[in-house]
Amino acid sequence: MTKLFVVGFPRDMDKTELLELFSLHGLVDLVTVITDKETGVSQGYGFIHMNDEAGADRAIAALNGAEIDDRKITVRVADTKPEPPKPVYQPQRPAAKGKRPRRGQDKRY
Repeated sequence: MTKLFVVGFPRDMDKTELLELFSLHGLVDLVTVITDKETGVSQGYGFIHMNDEAGADRAIAALNGAEIDDRKITVRVADTKPEPPKPVYQPQRPAAKGKRPRRGQDKRY
């Protein structure tokens, strides 16, 4: 499955219209339109999950830079988030008991 990022489509364009547009180029699994949390109005961008890479490539070639209602859309493969690095286990040394601090490290005034 390939996830596409689509930006610049008209705010009044809904999921069904995007599904129809991208389905011309391959099998679409999921359409997500990003909306404002308070108003529910489309932000003009979203994600399309295409079933295969070939269909995603066709959609990018056909739709990237296309105009819809005088708006130029951009279609590209969505960036994948890198996994955060796993912490490396480093055993802690037990604190030495009864040791005095080195000269200059424990100044009390």
